[in-house]
Amino acid sequence: MTTLRPFAHRLSLLTVSLLLAANLRADTAVPSAITPTSAPKSVFTDDPSFGKDPFFPKSPRRKFVPKAPDEKPPDPTVPEFIKLQGYSFSEGKKLAIINGYTVGEGEEFSLKSNGQVLKVQCVEIKEKSVIINSGGATKEIFLRSAVQ
Repeated sequence: MTTLRPFAHRLSLLTVSLLLAANLRADTAVPSAITPTSAPKSVFTDDPSFGKDPFFPKSPRRKFVPKAPDEKPPDPTVPEFIKLQGYSFSEGKKLAIINGYTVGEGEEFSLKSNGQVLKVQCVEIKEKSVIINSGGATKEIFLRSAVQ
C-alpha cells in the first residue's frame, strides 16, 4: 500500500475542490439542505368531515356537517288513475269530464288519492283528448274506448 505524500495529498484536495466549484454555477441557487430526489413529499389535507383535531379533540371548531345527497328529485309525472270519461262541444264551449269532475279549458280541480290532495289543471280540450297538468307534469289523456 502506498501512502500519499503531503504534496500529492494537497494536490488531490485542490483538484476535487476545483471540480466541485466548476459544477456550481452562479445562476443556480444552492439548496440549503440536500434532499434526495426520491424522497416522498408530505401532503396535508384538512377534511372536517374526517377525523378530529389531535391537539384539541373536544374543540367545536371542526363540527361535522353532513353533506346533502346529490340526488335530484324524480321527474314529476301525471298519475295513471286520472281518466278522461267524456267531453262535450256546445255553442263554442268545450267541457271535459275527468274522474267525475266537469271542467273547462284552464280550470283547476283537486283529486284525492292515498290521503293526498292532487291539483289537476285542464290545459286544453281537443276533439279526442284532453291535455292536463299536474304537479308540473303535462300529459295528454284520451277517452277510453268501449271495447277494452
